[in-house]
Order: sequence, then C-alpha cells, then structure tokens
Amino acid sequence: MAAAGGTHCDGVFKGKTPNNPITKVADKSTAYAGQTVTFTVSFKSTGPSKNVVTDCYRVDDGSNSTLNALVTGLNVTKTTANVGPKGTWQNVTFSIVVPSGLSGHFLVDRAKATKGSVESRSDNVSVRIVDPPSQGCTSNCPGNGCTSNCPGNGCTSNCGGTTGGTTTVQGKQIVHKKTSVKGVTLAHTGPVSAKAAFLGSLMVMIGLATRIKRPQMASPMVEVADYSGSAYLARYDTYLQVAMKQLRNRNTR
Repeated sequence: MAAAGGTHCDGVFKGKTPNNPITKVADKSTAYAGQTVTFTVSFKSTGPSKNVVTDCYRVDDGSNSTLNALVTGLNVTKTTANVGPKGTWQNVTFSIVVPSGLSGHFLVDRAKATKGSVESRSDNVSVRIVDPPSQGCTSNCPGNGCTSNCPGNGCTSNCGGTTGGTTTVQGKQIVHKKTSVKGVTLAHTGPVSAKAAFLGSLMVMIGLATRIKRPQMASPMVEVADYSGSAYLARYDTYLQVAMKQLRNRNTR
C-alpha cells in the first residue's frame, strides 16, 4: 500500500543522517526522461508485522522550487509486511519514471523508515539526469531521420540516399556513388568523369563491333583474331573501301 508523502518529506530531507542509517541504492547512476529508476531501501526488522517507509525526491540541493515541483509528485509512503522474525533484513523498493525537464541536474532521493525498524533516514542517493541518446535511424535511411554520413549518423542498415552508403577498408571509409545509364543505376567508386569515359569508350567499341560484323562475313579475307580497338577500326575501314568499290562498279554499268 502506498500513499502520497506530501509535506512529510520536508522533515525527511532536513533531518540529520544517523550513525547507522538505513541503506538505499539506485539501479542506475545516470538516467534520462522516460526511463525507470528503481531505488531499494534495506533495514533490519524490529519485530512488528509491518514497516512504513517514506521516500522523498528533490532536484540538486532543493533550492529551486520550480525544478522541485517536477518531482514532488513522486514522493510516497509505502506500508509493507515484514518478512521473517525480528532482525531479518527487509527490502522495500520504489520505482519512478524520470520526468522531463531535468537534463543536466541531479535527481536526489532520500528515505525514512518510521515503523518496523529503528527509525532512521538513509543517505541521499543522487542520479544524474542526462539528455536521451540520439535516436538516428535503424532502417530505410535517410528517409527515417538519417540525413548524412550513413551509417555513422545512427543508421545501421540500408544506408544510401544521395550516396550509395559507405564501406570501411583498412580503416578508410569509401563512399559509393551512383550513376544512371538509360534508367539503370550503376554503383561504383571513384570520380564520375573516369566512369563516364569508360562507359563511353565501351559503347563506341560495341557499336563498332556491331557494324563490322557483316563485312567480316562477306569479306574473303582471313584475319588473325585481334580484339584491340585499332583492329576494329581497320576492319571498319576495309568495309567502307569494299562498299565504295561496289558502289562505283554499279555506277559504271
């Protein structure tokens, strides 16, 4: 059973820490808004069937009333059944969700046991509140929040966008650029001009090879296979000469 601690917490923070305080620990040393932090208060039972513990919160040294107002709603008094005979250790937990607006400050917690133990206060337990981590994106980048330098900007898969993503080779990052040829996207690395020149040369070679195919078959010449660019040009020149000769023969008839 828990109830709001209310003004009872004023005395909890102002009271002195006894020589043998009840112990209190937090499961996190740092947290951010929306995270759950669990505090555990421990003490030895004095024999009653129940114990009553009040848990109180403030921000930093408690001097900023505006910040304190963000956490006073977390104050609570909890009544719990003692387990075991007198002298048995009891553990009472308090879980809270860190509110917004506390980044850069400390959330300070202190507890006071008022029944079921030797009345005592705990030490102050502080949790540093930090900014939440950058979410970035995990898929379908950059449309899911990743805008540049994928995957180093939080993107872990399907990176690309204006570039084709990156690859790390021996500690160096290579950017994969994309080039489109008649609607087909080709991924490559290196300068675009070099790739364009290569593609242009390749297309010229293919065109020449297509054009000289017929004269090769019609020509009685026997040639040793030569696939260099100069050989293609030579064959094309031969084809033109044969064609011009045939045209002249027709004109003289």
